[in-house]
Amino acid sequence: MAVSMFSARKETTLDFTVPVARLDHLRRLGVSDSEIHRIVAPRRTLSRRRQKGDMLSAAESDRVRRVERVWELGTRVFASEEKFARWMRKENRALEDARPIELLETETGAHVVEDELHRIDFGLFA
Repeated sequence: MAVSMFSARKETTLDFTVPVARLDHLRRLGVSDSEIHRIVAPRRTLSRRRQKGDMLSAAESDRVRRVERVWELGTRVFASEEKFARWMRKENRALEDARPIELLETETGAHVVEDELHRIDFGLFA
């Protein structure tokens, strides 16, 4: 029996989704609701998904994982969740006065933040 490209793609996409409850993990990390709604999805969308018991979409799930990835790296680099959370919300000259948390809205921005975290980790302050 042949599998259509659409059905194979759909199965693969579903494998990468995460439950809405994963947002609670972001909150425990210190990400505020307003930051979650700006980075992951609008408040109403997430509310609706939570009420229906739906999974996050693949794109929303990617955004959750992006925040978790950066938060894990930053917490390790700063050796403190509190210090890292402060750094994420302060304007940063090395990032053209952007707040690192704002850059997590895109994958490219997240890579810029990760690059800066690696520079800090290796003692290459700008």
